[in-house]
Amino acid sequence: MLRHAVLPAVTLSGWALGATISGAVVVESIFNRPGIGRVLVTAVGSQDIPVVTGIVVLIAAVYVVTNLLVDVLYTVVDPRVRIA
Repeated sequence: MLRHAVLPAVTLSGWALGATISGAVVVESIFNRPGIGRVLVTAVGSQDIPVVTGIVVLIAAVYVVTNLLVDVLYTVVDPRVRIA
C-alpha cells in the first residue's frame, strides 16, 4: 500500500521544489532579502541580458533535473511504471 501511496507525494515534492525556486523572485523582492530572485529583478531592471539568461537557464535546468529525479523515483517505487 505504501508504494502506491508514495507516488502522489513524489509528484508533489518535485512540483514544490520548482515552485520554491520560482517563488524566490517574489519573496526576495517583498522582504528585501539577497538571493537569486533579487539578482534577477535587478538584472531585468538594468536590462542585463546575460545575467537574466543565465538565471533563467539555471532555473530551467533545476526544473528539468527535478522532473528527471521524480521520473526515476517513479520507477524505483512502482516497478509497473517501467513496463508501461
